[in-house]
Amino acid sequence: MLSYVLKNNFMSYEQAIAWAYAQYTDQGIDPFIEKLSLASDVAEMIEFISNTYQVYGEPSNEFLAGEAAKAYSEEKLSLYAAISRILFDLDLELPEEERQELYIAEDYFGWHDSAESQALVHAMPLFDKYRPIYERAVAKFSI
Repeated sequence: MLSYVLKNNFMSYEQAIAWAYAQYTDQGIDPFIEKLSLASDVAEMIEFISNTYQVYGEPSNEFLAGEAAKAYSEEKLSLYAAISRILFDLDLELPEEERQELYIAEDYFGWHDSAESQALVHAMPLFDKYRPIYERAVAKFSI
């Protein structure tokens, strides 16, 4: 998760170092975090994480859907953009019934007079389900 957060610039080098130092306790620190805090830049941190844990893939579909839902809730993405990101850009393999709800929501745009309000009925239950997955995962890094 930390690798994804760093790759996507959700956390700066300075924030990552501050997070690493915040992990220090009277009992010491995890050797991995200690080594991570010695990195000279974000690229070195990402490389260290990848080499240590063989992290080369993407986060789970649920996490990525939650990321889009969070961006919508923070008004960084429009409802249509968040739905499109999940359905088309990310092409997540969500359960069929959930994808169908998002397809229905997406279909309202472009022809219905109150597309946003109609689409919300179909999209929000999924956004509400997946947003907390993303929020819990990134909360560990205080971003």
